[in-house]
Amino acid sequence: MPYRTLVTKELAELFGVLSHPQRIHIVEELYAGEKDVNSLAEILQISQSGVSQHLSLLRAHKLIVERKQSRNVFYHLRHPELASWALGGLKFAGPQQEDVEQFLSAVEKARSAWSDGTAQSGSRAAEKE
Repeated sequence: MPYRTLVTKELAELFGVLSHPQRIHIVEELYAGEKDVNSLAEILQISQSGVSQHLSLLRAHKLIVERKQSRNVFYHLRHPELASWALGGLKFAGPQQEDVEQFLSAVEKARSAWSDGTAQSGSRAAEKE
């Protein structure tokens, strides 16, 4: 298999595993320190079985490791830098600054139009500005 195909396949699998908000939240929580299923269920406000399913997938892809202590099982990140790497992805997420500025400008125009009655008169000219 060509190296590019192999690498892109592996990255796509990693992104797929991390594509669920609760799994990203689990990664964030485990970055802060190891936790058990009960703690994670309480933090994420989902069932223990839901947490276990997410942990199973993260464990299957070798992103987390379990440690047994008597009857308890604790989980931690295999590579804690995964959380930092995921956090670095925030610069690619969310609206871009230009979009935010354009939206805020549109909000101000709408407020102005609505407050002076322009929008109530049915005029479409104010919308095109």
